[in-house]
Amino acid sequence: MKTQRVNPNGMNPMQMNSMSGMMGMMNSIQRIGKGKRKIAVVLDKSNKKFLSKFIDEVKKQFLSSAMGAQTANLGEFFDYIKSIADSKEQMELKLSFEEYEFLKRMLIDSVRGMEGMTFKWYQFVKKGMLKVMIKQYKELLTKFK
Repeated sequence: MKTQRVNPNGMNPMQMNSMSGMMGMMNSIQRIGKGKRKIAVVLDKSNKKFLSKFIDEVKKQFLSSAMGAQTANLGEFFDYIKSIADSKEQMELKLSFEEYEFLKRMLIDSVRGMEGMTFKWYQFVKKGMLKVMIKQYKELLTKFK
């Protein structure tokens, strides 16, 4: 019989990894809006439209959760990205290192989540739409690397 290694706090390694990822995300959320925006990301028209829709969805998700004071800086950050993505003349998004890493991590997590989805054989339309969405996310991610 194989024994499973249990940490003193009663969590298995998968739960510890998940908690570590969440703590890293919380740490980066606290630092958003405090650094100087030195990193420039050049976006084209299609990437700006997709980023605008992505930010709308993320903003709904984050602001609906009860996170307290961190949501003020996060809300301002999302508003800034939305304003750049919606403006026609600005093609450059300026970000601090923490904001850049946070946005990149959110895009990567979204791609991972979509790639992990499974469908039945008769859900071929959803599967096709998901493949298109994954391609759009990956195209946007190329601008962030």
